[in-house]
Amino acid sequence: MKTHFHKIILALFCLGIVSCEDRLDEEVFSQLAPTNLLITEEGINSLLNAAYTWGHRSGGDTSWSPYYMASMPAGEVWGAGGGIESLWQALIDHTWDSNHSQIRTQWVGYYRCIRDANIVLDNLDNANFSAEFRQTKETEVHFLRGWAYAELYNLFGVVPLYTSPSDDPLLPRATEAEVQAFIEQELNLAISALPVENEFGRGTRGAALGILAKYYLNRRQWQEAADLCQQIVNLGVYQLLPDYAQVFSIANEGNNELLWALPKDAAGVGTFQQLNALIFPPDFPRPFPNNGVFAARTYLFDDFVNSFDMNDARRNLIITEYTTGGGEVVLGLGNDQSFPFKIEWDPASVGARAGNDIPIIRYADILLSRAEALNELSGPSAEAIDLINQVRARAGIPLLALGGFTQESLRQAILQEREWELWFEGKAREDQIRQGVFIERALARGKITADFRMLYPIPETELAANPVLEQNPGY
Repeated sequence: MKTHFHKIILALFCLGIVSCEDRLDEEVFSQLAPTNLLITEEGINSLLNAAYTWGHRSGGDTSWSPYYMASMPAGEVWGAGGGIESLWQALIDHTWDSNHSQIRTQWVGYYRCIRDANIVLDNLDNANFSAEFRQTKETEVHFLRGWAYAELYNLFGVVPLYTSPSDDPLLPRATEAEVQAFIEQELNLAISALPVENEFGRGTRGAALGILAKYYLNRRQWQEAADLCQQIVNLGVYQLLPDYAQVFSIANEGNNELLWALPKDAAGVGTFQQLNALIFPPDFPRPFPNNGVFAARTYLFDDFVNSFDMNDARRNLIITEYTTGGGEVVLGLGNDQSFPFKIEWDPASVGARAGNDIPIIRYADILLSRAEALNELSGPSAEAIDLINQVRARAGIPLLALGGFTQESLRQAILQEREWELWFEGKAREDQIRQGVFIERALARGKITADFRMLYPIPETELAANPVLEQNPGY
């Protein structure tokens, strides 16, 4: 489902927040001056739409790198081929450093979202906007800043907090308490004022609740996470779709299993995604002549594919073999080369650029998150088992029974259920970190790693531009 703001050509302005090599003292004149663009509703909306576009991880590597940064270090997928292979290998082997281009992509993208959102907020009093207009835009700013800072915190830990365009661009990292308080403040403000339903791709109460619930879950704030997940259930807006594959179908974009999804447009200016182009090889049969691929390929390991119940509907979206145009049968299963195929081919793709919307938080995730939080609070319970069984029933596999589970065995069962339900959706790294197995599993795979790799390094370009910015320990 596409939104009108993806038709806007984005103008990028160097506003001193990220990637400026030197500080300039001369007076800067900008088309963003209050006497021009930002005294109109159209101008405010255009800049807010630009903030959304950055927050939507739009464009080429910005759109796909979060999934590989979450999946490859966790051992969920591996990949080979093309110019991207060395970057992927660093993620697979836990040898990434502060010059890794995909790590920098995430830092820059989220800070550009924050930059544009801050400018919107700073200009809402520059004209005679209605109270309703100001409140609506301010609420969306809180949503976007909460989302962006929650993502930065997930990847990098504590970061500089920019809350106004007038902030000194050379800010140090904020304290843990300051970053946490700001994320909670922004998302709670959004929850209190956002509508339950909104234009697809914009902030909603459910999206803000979901982002904050997952933030609390990853912080191991179990009671807060459980309570927010219940609030989402109580909204009565979201449900599990009967057919797992339909959650990801182009024809069903914007469905009511999705709390927060990122809209894409293959023909838009910087709003496309390129996931399938990085999954399948050139000899893979593509259903539409306009579907393009790169030389890189993405694979699932045999152990994971074989871990599914053979009747599990979620396994059906894994391609274990294919036949080339020349009639050759290529076996993926048995060679650690099965393909993840949750994102179907876009009939309107422009070469490697596709317009499939990307799910970020689904109702199934919320059900499993509440089950996990309840188990951490008080051990196995009928409610926790029921929440898990709602997900398993949709998958068509046997239901769990409460008897026989300890807190630890149910913890492991929930993590396994999340792996089956949410594979290649960018959750593996954070799930393993939260449950304390991220480094342990990497060591078991023969990787030479250490606890400091539970965070990514601050990009070297940012350290060079900001001398008071300190690197994460270990890098």
